[in-house]
Amino acid sequence: MVTAAVGGRRRVALVLGAGGMAGLAFHAGVLSALAEAVGWDPGSADLVVGTSAGSITAVALRAGLSAADLLARTCGQPLSPEGAALLAPADAAMEGRPDPVGAGRFAPRPAAPEVLLAGARRLGRLRPGALAAGLLPAGRVPTSVISAGVGALFPAGWPTRPTWVCAVSLGDGQLTVFGRPGDRRAAVGPAVAASCAIPGYFAPVEIDGIRYVDGGAHSTVNVAELRDHHFDLAVVVAPMARAGARPPLVPPGLPAAIGAVSRELNRLQLGVEARALRSRGTAVVAFSPTVEDRMAMGLNPMDGSRRAPIARQARESALRRLERPETRERLTLLQEGAA
Repeated sequence: MVTAAVGGRRRVALVLGAGGMAGLAFHAGVLSALAEAVGWDPGSADLVVGTSAGSITAVALRAGLSAADLLARTCGQPLSPEGAALLAPADAAMEGRPDPVGAGRFAPRPAAPEVLLAGARRLGRLRPGALAAGLLPAGRVPTSVISAGVGALFPAGWPTRPTWVCAVSLGDGQLTVFGRPGDRRAAVGPAVAASCAIPGYFAPVEIDGIRYVDGGAHSTVNVAELRDHHFDLAVVVAPMARAGARPPLVPPGLPAAIGAVSRELNRLQLGVEARALRSRGTAVVAFSPTVEDRMAMGLNPMDGSRRAPIARQARESALRRLERPETRERLTLLQEGAA
């Protein structure tokens, strides 16, 4: 069980949220800043929870990839010999497979119209994103490259240290946390592919006869899944929220306005989930994109060409925040957890 303390030391959870290619780059920037400024290895967390893009980062860390190599990989720079050797099997497994970033083709009908019945049975309790996922047409972009690459990192099965991967069952809209005791079991490759299957874009991933889509349809961070487990500190990286408490200025243009509203809703949801954890005695430190980060990220989270500038900007923003005494004080638990 992940609730038990280890030798009396402080327990730390790392929660990595959704965000597409931009989210992967944001994770790399923030985590490399934490490793540099605080001396913490994010892969050493007592529990790592990943949703969508966060699930890819989670398993990479659990495979042993350092935060520095995560940043180097994102920015197209040389990796350490250890990092290059670690990722070589994944690169070989992904070679020649379809690029997951491409134009999807849509079917003319909802992917899972039965989700309406599930919503009626659970009136007011089914997340809007999960309902929308079932009513959108099923995506057609394959996730095989994700499954193959991740699977190559763990040929013997699931990561040995507690790692949770969040996905949503398309038919009933319920959250499944692969890797959590008591939840459904799956190989790590298909589980991560399911967590990344953006509704209407990627094809749903079938595991044991059940179709799954992106865990972000339930929550872009799923911090609330820690609620029944004791942790002293939860470090949250939330690429789809926004930093700051003031209402955002809505920029001109419909796509920008939709993005601003979405980030505000995600910020509010993150706030609700974080407050619930704090009420149970868990300190929460969350990193979300600043105004400068959002400018680097642009409007298309699947634009892989922006990964390097996003990662560098996110690292700079995180380093500035880590200079604040109040932030460093709250993160002293990271040194205690590593002791």
